[in-house]
Amino acid sequence: MRVTQTMLTQTNLKHLSSSYNTLARVQEQLISGKRIQKASEDPVVAMQGIRYRTEVREVDQFRRNVSEATSWMDLTDSTLNEVTEAVKRIRELTTQAANDTYESSQRAIIKSEVDQLIEHIGSLANSKAGEKYIYNGTKTDQPLINVEQLKAYLANPAGSVDSIYESGTAPAASGEIEFEVSKGITVQVNMQPETVFGKELFEGLHKLTTLLKETTTTGADLSAELDTLDTLGQNLITERAELGARANRLELVDNRLQDHEIIAKTIMSDNEDIDVEKVIMELKSHETVHRAALSAGARIIQPTLLDFLR
Repeated sequence: MRVTQTMLTQTNLKHLSSSYNTLARVQEQLISGKRIQKASEDPVVAMQGIRYRTEVREVDQFRRNVSEATSWMDLTDSTLNEVTEAVKRIRELTTQAANDTYESSQRAIIKSEVDQLIEHIGSLANSKAGEKYIYNGTKTDQPLINVEQLKAYLANPAGSVDSIYESGTAPAASGEIEFEVSKGITVQVNMQPETVFGKELFEGLHKLTTLLKETTTTGADLSAELDTLDTLGQNLITERAELGARANRLELVDNRLQDHEIIAKTIMSDNEDIDVEKVIMELKSHETVHRAALSAGARIIQPTLLDFLR
């Protein structure tokens, strides 16, 4: 077969074009830091990349859920601590007022502080996390306590405890709010209102403030209310202990999610990202071959008339 100049030229240009494509591919890898730019370049890597990215996004969402749940629980624990301290202070005032040497005017002063503490407890029952009320079950858009009605209830010895609730009745089991913190794992973040701010709490405090108001009340009458206050305080401690157990579990889940996130991102990087040193060496190698091809081509292609006319 006779090899012509045209054949040599066409072959040279064909291989130079291929060399340019290779250089362009390696340069794109170096600039983007990724092995492939299109799924068609390596469908297996592309499919694995989609799966790993989905896993990373899931872990990110779970961690956001854990963060929100932790904030909710921290606020709940903080308010429960304030309620507990308020009940302790009411007990101290009751112990003080149980002395029969106290006159009605002195007990009236104590009653005034007790009423303020009860109103404070009522305002804590309307605590919010962002725009959500945290103590009204699934009715997060409605407050639990009507503070004005609570004031009226404290002033009326024959008042009904149902009137202080925004719904007009004492809360019952109103639903749990759960966050999904891992695949198939949910954690309850709210406290049930009937267990924390139920009618027993406000009825017990209402009876106490009524006794402080009556002039016939004796020290023994007030001392008898100390057991009720102790029971209320113990209930609050029990609820805080349960909340603390859930918060500890949430912390363990968060630690596991952190480890999972690191592993998932490492696997995704191994699948998609380039080995920079290796790509740089490959680029240098292709550049050397390309320059050699250009030099060889310049020798193979014969001079034209234009070259002689220069």
